[in-house]
Amino acid sequence: MDRKTSESILKQQLNVNPTDAAAAAALGNHYFDEKNAPAAIVYYQISLANNPNQPGVMTDMATMYWNNQDAGLAEHFFSKVIEQQPDFGNAYINLGLLHLHVKNDAAQAKTMWQRLLDGYPAHPAVAKANELIQGLDN
Repeated sequence: MDRKTSESILKQQLNVNPTDAAAAAALGNHYFDEKNAPAAIVYYQISLANNPNQPGVMTDMATMYWNNQDAGLAEHFFSKVIEQQPDFGNAYINLGLLHLHVKNDAAQAKTMWQRLLDGYPAHPAVAKANELIQGLDN
């Protein structure tokens, strides 16, 4: 199925059931892939309003806020994911990258990545955190 057809089907699903968190998240992901931050954010918000326990959706929404030049909102939602789901490694990676690239704060970036390493050493994102820390140290 092509992307336009998929988009149309998901919108129809939401028209029938506006509280369908999965359909809203899928539409958010569709617009994420299209690099359409404003549209992705809208559908991620709908999804989270109907099912707030989705750290991946909230992290993707934060990424879209960052892509939309809303770094404060991105930081807020990356931090909220970590607060609500402290074992969600991608939020640490992304929040560290935001500190590094937006705030020019390498020390805070390293702190975020080190928190992941110390708290969740078996998490799959640890390899990326190590790589990023080594990049700072070189």
